[in-house]
Amino acid sequence: MERLEYLIKQSIKDTILFKESFCVNDFVSEYNSYKGNAYGMGNTLLQTAFLQPKLKSKKIKDLFFTGQLNVPGPEVPPALISGKLGASLVSLPTTK
Repeated sequence: MERLEYLIKQSIKDTILFKESFCVNDFVSEYNSYKGNAYGMGNTLLQTAFLQPKLKSKKIKDLFFTGQLNVPGPEVPPALISGKLGASLVSLPTTK
């Protein structure tokens, strides 16, 4: 709090009515997240750049993944793009 007040050059401690902290264990208990990670996977070298999970499962036929943790990457626009890319990979049967 002192650091924040120093950076904004204002006193705000007296105006705070409620304070709560949320830590790794809270992510595990509240969201059942793997090892308390807020973003799904661990932030490791083996899960970044070209090593991140692909859209198509290597193990299960016709299983596709989308979202912020898949190609093309994190944040909202790439997550939406991954959904579009995943949808283009799924071949739906045509009805006549």
